[in-house]
Amino acid sequence: MAAVWTRLLLLGVLVAVAHGLTCHRCPIGILGRCLIPSGDVQCNNSTSSCFSGSGLFNGTSSAFRLQSRGCVINAGCVRTVAGTFLGIGFTASVDCCQTDLCNGGTSVQLSLAAACVAVLASLWAR
Repeated sequence: MAAVWTRLLLLGVLVAVAHGLTCHRCPIGILGRCLIPSGDVQCNNSTSSCFSGSGLFNGTSSAFRLQSRGCVINAGCVRTVAGTFLGIGFTASVDCCQTDLCNGGTSVQLSLAAACVAVLASLWAR
């Protein structure tokens, strides 16, 4: 009987490991709202962490921070980078976690037009 329980326990562990990690997914968001409806995503075996990333163009308000969420390999975790895009400086950071749905909640959708207006207004005000 003990052998049966041992096999059932091992089967349960294998199913849990094969199940993978579930993360909130948002390819791009602004003003705390996701621009593209995505829901949650089941990560594959090569992505072992959920991430929450953000980026901010230099000289813009933190209210206009761009956000992203999803699955990532551990090598992409806890990083901060600086660079330029179309001649405008930016700073981006990525934070990771390893439990289901640990990378923040899904958010209300914002229309793409409203998001573009908000970004352009923040850049115009520079």
